[in-house]
Amino acid sequence: MLVIVAAAYALVRVIGVGRLAEQDAEGIGALLQIIGTLYSVLYAFATYVIWGQFSAVESEILKEAGALKSLLRFSQRLNNESREPIVRAVKTYVRGVVETEWPALSNREDTANTDKLFSEVVSSVTAVKPTSESERLIYDQLLEIINQASAHRDERIAVSLTRIPKTLLTLVTLTAFTILLLVLVYPFRNLPLGLASMLVTTTLVYLAHFVLTDLDNPFEGTWNVTPDRFGVLINRFE
Repeated sequence: MLVIVAAAYALVRVIGVGRLAEQDAEGIGALLQIIGTLYSVLYAFATYVIWGQFSAVESEILKEAGALKSLLRFSQRLNNESREPIVRAVKTYVRGVVETEWPALSNREDTANTDKLFSEVVSSVTAVKPTSESERLIYDQLLEIINQASAHRDERIAVSLTRIPKTLLTLVTLTAFTILLLVLVYPFRNLPLGLASMLVTTTLVYLAHFVLTDLDNPFEGTWNVTPDRFGVLINRFE
């Protein structure tokens, strides 16, 4: 990419576009400042929103996995006949989350399979028949925990499927290309300085765009959330 940019800059200098823009250097500089400010504001806003969504996904993962862990821990006070269906349903659900739901959310696909598995977790809890006052208290606690897990799951799914609006991403991208175009035609008197400015600007704009689009999808790319919090539940609380 940098080689192509350098070749384009050299071509512009050979054609003489810079000489044509010499009389308007101050105007181009002012325009660069205005558009650069606009780009900074747009990029900061977009990054703030996307980072907030990314953090929300991480937070809801921790809360949902924590609720399921509490469910397994509190179910230890039940008899084996009542507890085994809960443990089996939770492990089947978290295995489904790890193996199928993560790729589905990455592609913004339907999560009907894990929705059904989570419903089986709820059913395993509601099917418990308390036989004593102590088990009644445990049962009430389990119902409260599974309700919390359900709320965290719903919020996690909703936030996970949210992406940056296409219009905002298009506006940020066009603004970045405008900055590159203005730097390309800016009449630098020193060729090495102009080339270096063009390469540095291109690199920074590219990295900014990469960070923006990479964080937009929490489930793939360089920065992503992992299902490790769910995965540890598969081999625990036997």
